[in-house]
Amino acid sequence: MTAYILPGMGADASMYGEEFRRLKDFRFVDWPKYGQEKTITDIAKRIILKNNIIPGDIVGGSSLGGIVAAEISRHIKIKKLILIGSTLTPANINPVLKKFSSFSEITPVNLLQYLVGKVNLVFENRILEMFSKSDTLFIKAMCRAVFKWQGNLHPDCPVAQIHGEKDTVIFPPSTGAEIINNGGHLIAITHEKAVIHFIKTTTIIA
Repeated sequence: MTAYILPGMGADASMYGEEFRRLKDFRFVDWPKYGQEKTITDIAKRIILKNNIIPGDIVGGSSLGGIVAAEISRHIKIKKLILIGSTLTPANINPVLKKFSSFSEITPVNLLQYLVGKVNLVFENRILEMFSKSDTLFIKAMCRAVFKWQGNLHPDCPVAQIHGEKDTVIFPPSTGAEIINNGGHLIAITHEKAVIHFIKTTTIIA
């Protein structure tokens, strides 16, 4: 049994620092090279095939990564779903972000600035480095896809969910999640120790 953890939109596996890598049987994976996927289902199926995810594995992720993980759980009977600042339904995504879905005249930098918010300079530089390597076409497609996603409100597996109290990108759920006080959207980076502790205490293979 392996746990596969996906990054957020515009990020890669490096968003999970060295301490995450100490988690036994966890794999922190990158997004695959963009292959014209248009829906969350498309990218979920691609992730399953690329990483050889099988029934009984654990799947999770941050932000978009958690959304894709939730979709993966619709196609494979996984052992547990881990959501890190993510959601089971597009209803919890800030509707302001819908204006980015067309991306006709808005560069990815604008979206990055919105997501970064009040993150300090050290973290912002780390995010900028990841974002500079990301595929703009993938980001555009996923910005559209998340608002067309049907969601997965009742996964056929246990859900472990952790969320920043002050996340303005994906709003914290009213119930069912561990809340990090003063945490924003990027808690896997800004509150690394708390997220790792949460993963350790909610999974049996960590």
